Amino acid sequence: MTFRKFTSTLCLVTLAANSEPLITLQEASGTDKLRVELLNLEKEVALLRRSDGQEFKTPLAYLSEESRNEIRSTWTTHREKVEKHLKLLNEALSHQLFASNGNIWNEPARNVARRLRLPTESETPFTSSYRLYTRGSYSLAGAKPKTVVTYGDHEGRTLSLSIIYSNKGDSLSTVGAGEDHFKNNGKEIDRNTLEGAMIYDEASIARTITSVLGEPTEQRMLGQGNDKHKVKRWDWNGHSFLLAHVKEEYVRLSIVRASFADGGGRFSRVGDGEIKARLKKNVSREDNGDVQIKNIPMVDQGPKGYCAPATFERAMRHAGVPSDMYLLATLATEGGGGTNTQKLYEEVAFTTRSKGGRTAREIPLKSLAPNKLKRYIDKGVPILWQMCSLPGYNQVANARTQARRNVTNWKNYASKIAIAAEKNSEALQDKANFHLCMIIGYNEETNEIAVSDSWGKNYSVRWIHVHEAEAVSNKGGYVIDI
Repeated sequence: MTFRKFTSTLCLVTLAANSEPLITLQEASGTDKLRVELLNLEKEVALLRRSDGQEFKTPLAYLSEESRNEIRSTWTTHREKVEKHLKLLNEALSHQLFASNGNIWNEPARNVARRLRLPTESETPFTSSYRLYTRGSYSLAGAKPKTVVTYGDHEGRTLSLSIIYSNKGDSLSTVGAGEDHFKNNGKEIDRNTLEGAMIYDEASIARTITSVLGEPTEQRMLGQGNDKHKVKRWDWNGHSFLLAHVKEEYVRLSIVRASFADGGGRFSRVGDGEIKARLKKNVSREDNGDVQIKNIPMVDQGPKGYCAPATFERAMRHAGVPSDMYLLATLATEGGGGTNTQKLYEEVAFTTRSKGGRTAREIPLKSLAPNKLKRYIDKGVPILWQMCSLPGYNQVANARTQARRNVTNWKNYASKIAIAAEKNSEALQDKANFHLCMIIGYNEETNEIAVSDSWGKNYSVRWIHVHEAEAVSNKGGYVIDI
């Protein structure tokens, strides 16, 4: 190994809350030195990180005696500090969140999700999420959350955790999940109890974490749009626990990198060139004429009217702009659901422009013919479509998507569904069940479009004839363009 491959003058500058130990490396036969972070030591092989974020492994045998001794001594001291709180912290959280290394940032998000019992929500080459809508006795950090989600980065490593407790969406919802979120479940809700539940949750969580990590500090963090909110902050081993109580909105515990918290919630931007290439690469073309955008993150809105926040989150993350439907919902959503979509779009447009360099636009959708949609689909940009998700529409979309799996003669199939679509369209005229979903593909030969709803993996893609889609369309939508 030669340090000149990396740099002979590189010095690591770390933020105050970063607890990874620093060491100076020197080759066994050389004078070059390198200042790095020590991430792990296992079987005499050190995992190290440079100041540019690049990680690499090196056997201790390649290093000078002084460097070998420093690494062993530093790692022993670091492990003693970590182990002092590791068991107590996991016990306080009621879950084995942290493995023996005490650092979730250096392990796959799916491993963290498995320990928290979170099912897979979405996995793409660029992002992943694992989400649980809790039931029964599930508790975390001294209170019962409504939903727990772990996010992974482009390498599959843990990026952050978001735990939502009492909130205006889940706590005030009187509807079901998926197609049933248009149906009232008969549940009676006393809105006056929400703020009391939020106060209780915040106090319980704060008391639980403080019992292990001591009193928190306070700071302000960026949310969605131009929103900032106050959080209580505890730091441990490169992790920041951020507890927010946004009045009449939610109680949220976020677990993020300490460096991210130090930056007040600002994230690094993915370059335009990289995003353009990524999105275009995600467009697949099949022999039967299907053109479809792949690898769009799925977000399950759960049993509440969050179709617009969930769908905007998906579009934003697809365009490389981090987002969270619960934070988006604070901008334009009523208790239990029901979103002012225009207001939400305006806030999203601000966020995507100022923080991600993307352009959100409102577009007319008078026609849903494939030749009107392809200008966006062909470059990997999904269309957020305003429509009426009627029971009859969902029945047709489900049956059509199932039937497509067994088609061998696509010309005959196209003729058959054209006849059915003419009849079905007449029965799809009600203006009800207002909904926001995505158009993610088209087929010019069969005159169909591909639609994706934010209801979980079973609704990642469904196909519907253009005439049926136009019958339930509200003639407008949005894109987050590049």
